[in-house]
Amino acid sequence: MLNRLIFSSFFIFLFGCNFISNDDSQNIARYDDSLLTNKEYINLMGNYDKDDSLSKANNIINNWAIDKILIERAQLNLNDSKLQSIELLVKDYEASLLSEAYLEALINSSINPDIDSTEIKEFYDKNKSLFRLNEDIFRLAFIELPLDFSDTYQVRVKLKRYRDADKQFLDSISYRYNSFSFESENWISKKQLIQKFPFINNYSYKSLKNYNFFQYKDSLSLYLIKIIKSTKNGDISPIEYVLPTLEYMSLNKRKKELMLSIKSEILKDALLNNKFEIY
Repeated sequence: MLNRLIFSSFFIFLFGCNFISNDDSQNIARYDDSLLTNKEYINLMGNYDKDDSLSKANNIINNWAIDKILIERAQLNLNDSKLQSIELLVKDYEASLLSEAYLEALINSSINPDIDSTEIKEFYDKNKSLFRLNEDIFRLAFIELPLDFSDTYQVRVKLKRYRDADKQFLDSISYRYNSFSFESENWISKKQLIQKFPFINNYSYKSLKNYNFFQYKDSLSLYLIKIIKSTKNGDISPIEYVLPTLEYMSLNKRKKELMLSIKSEILKDALLNNKFEIY
């Protein structure tokens, strides 16, 4: 029977009409009283490749039919105890999905998404041991100069020193650079540093750390990198570096508190309205 089913569905696909249709009433296959509709079929197909659409369509139709057969036979052959156990699991899962979805909707519609900087700072100060670094991180300034740049020496000296007056000067002539970044407030990890500057190897990385400065020249540009500040692997992370994590933890904490409050309120409301009693 199963072989006939597989063969017939393959035959239908080869010689039948176009399954991908805008007509939702079109049916693709039938097993007993169950119908595989065009809409359901399209959902099962998903983003298919036309080159393998024939084999995929055939597999989808056959698998749909096999599922129907197995369900039918399970209902006929499994004992009542097993069927009741499965039914309870399905009901429990449905109830869990519904209650969680509604509770999440209530929380999302009620919670204040604004970040409380005082709360975040207090949490960071109390739990600093949770935020130890597992790699070096840096705050950098860098400049990429064209090879024919006329004031290379002056730029190099001012970037190495990097006082307020130096920053102003470097910024004032930044239109002459190939690229640059003076966003020294942003922390960057060793991994991100190497991704950003692929010419940095283990030797040049050590040199950069030791001297807080590194330069590299290729056939197109001269790269100047200055470490403004660094924090070593194993040290406590600066609060700015872990701020996204702290914000997530803060929001998650408020969500848990709001969830408990909502549960308490709906329980209280059910008691007041005599919908819930404890005997």
